[in-house]
Amino acid sequence: MSLLFYGLHLLLIVGLVSWMQRQDWASTLKPYFLPALVFKLLCGILLGLLYRYYYHSGDTITYYKASLVLTDYALQNPGAYSKLLLFNTFSSEAFRATVPFSKFPDFSNSFYFIKLLSALNLLTRSSYYLNALYLSLFSFWGAARLVASLQACFPKRGKAAAIAFLFFPSVVFWSSGLLKDALMFGSMCWLIFFALKITHGRKARAGQLILAPLMLYVFVRIKLFYAAVLIPLLLAYIFIKLVSRHTRMGESYAVQVGSFLFVLVLGALAGSLLGVFFSLDFLLSEMHRNYTSMLEVSRHGPHIVLERMGPGVEQSLLSYPEAALSAVYRPFLGEAWGALYVLMGLENLLLLVLTVLFFAAALRKGFQRPPLLHLVFLIFVLVLAGVVGLTTPNFGSLSRYRIVFLPFLVYLLLQNAYAQRVLQKLGL
Repeated sequence: MSLLFYGLHLLLIVGLVSWMQRQDWASTLKPYFLPALVFKLLCGILLGLLYRYYYHSGDTITYYKASLVLTDYALQNPGAYSKLLLFNTFSSEAFRATVPFSKFPDFSNSFYFIKLLSALNLLTRSSYYLNALYLSLFSFWGAARLVASLQACFPKRGKAAAIAFLFFPSVVFWSSGLLKDALMFGSMCWLIFFALKITHGRKARAGQLILAPLMLYVFVRIKLFYAAVLIPLLLAYIFIKLVSRHTRMGESYAVQVGSFLFVLVLGALAGSLLGVFFSLDFLLSEMHRNYTSMLEVSRHGPHIVLERMGPGVEQSLLSYPEAALSAVYRPFLGEAWGALYVLMGLENLLLLVLTVLFFAAALRKGFQRPPLLHLVFLIFVLVLAGVVGLTTPNFGSLSRYRIVFLPFLVYLLLQNAYAQRVLQKLGL
């Protein structure tokens, strides 16, 4: 592939970055914008190098090779490819058998991802690393937009948001590159930004109104279960904030929190009775199936064993505390000595230190009354930490899957007085 072709794409990426920098929201990120962007794009490239030359396999390679099948199909039969892209209609069963992840095309998030990737291939001439840069840029765009919004809504907590979403190592690394997680992370951040836009009285622009349903669709298609947790939380938050703006509810923090929890529980009960997302039995059986299947292929390396884990409600509840704590703090430093495990252990040690600082500050100064949004984040962390821990015994996969809740946890842990003092001493 010619240097001119790569040069044109790099100019396009520079143009997109320049456009982002000229937006009003980007001015609040001036100290962080370019360093965070370079870090993100570099991680997207490093992720590909890691899987290609160290692991020699993995999801990113599988998705890329699968997308090439669809891209070749697009070049040979553009009309049939268009039908496949829009309606999951295959020209023949013989061709369908050659396409990975196509057994249940209407439900498979992997098939949805490779369709998007195949379309991107037409722009990049199937360049793996150009694709990785574009996906990393999308993920950064969503994260940076959310950080800017958090800074505008909670000015004293802006540094914590920047560290959690733009610089925390595993969050940035695993939300970069040619993986579904880059799309998940970017669209998730956009959805939370939209919720803040609605609830804090800032008028949405026409482009944002178009983006909102698109990001919702991408997030739901890529990670349906994550959406089943986050969307009700955001809807309950939006409802309570809008009602409190026009009633006396806004005068009482306790009433807001109580009403939020009531709406959330009521919605969860209604959703479970109507089977809006999943039945409880189906969900628990799928979680147990994922856990056992991953455990089988993880026994040769460091992994988590949940002795009480099973498909029933009682077994899941008994396993939840260990699973949630493992999702946050394991592997411990020294639990495994591979290079990547040591890096994970160091990051987890940092999380443990932040947790100790948080509770030490709370014991000495008392718990501060958190904004309602922080309660939303806390519930999201508690639910997803348990779910990820219950379904992911493999430490390597755990480091990747926990990025859905980890930045929110880091953001919350950095709110305490001790952590803020350390950030000030570091000049952050």
